[in-house]
Amino acid sequence: MLAPQDVSVYLNNALRASHQQAELDFEAALPESIHDMPEVVSGRFVALDSTATQEIAAAWKKVIILNRTEVLYTFTFDAGTGKFSARKR
Repeated sequence: MLAPQDVSVYLNNALRASHQQAELDFEAALPESIHDMPEVVSGRFVALDSTATQEIAAAWKKVIILNRTEVLYTFTFDAGTGKFSARKR
């Protein structure tokens, strides 16, 4: 697992992202090329406060950007564990 990194989270079509720290379930850094980004990525948000956890869990639309390629992923979230699974849009 890689060190925690900043990810951009957009909830319910928000125009601005909230930035969260996430540990991704990868042994190497994500690719820098859009075409090489994986179809599915999973991981865990770290240091989420209770308000952020509730906001993410309650959102009807959850989108995340994982690196500088700005590839959008739709994700599901488990509020109990902080884990997420993201699928490329």
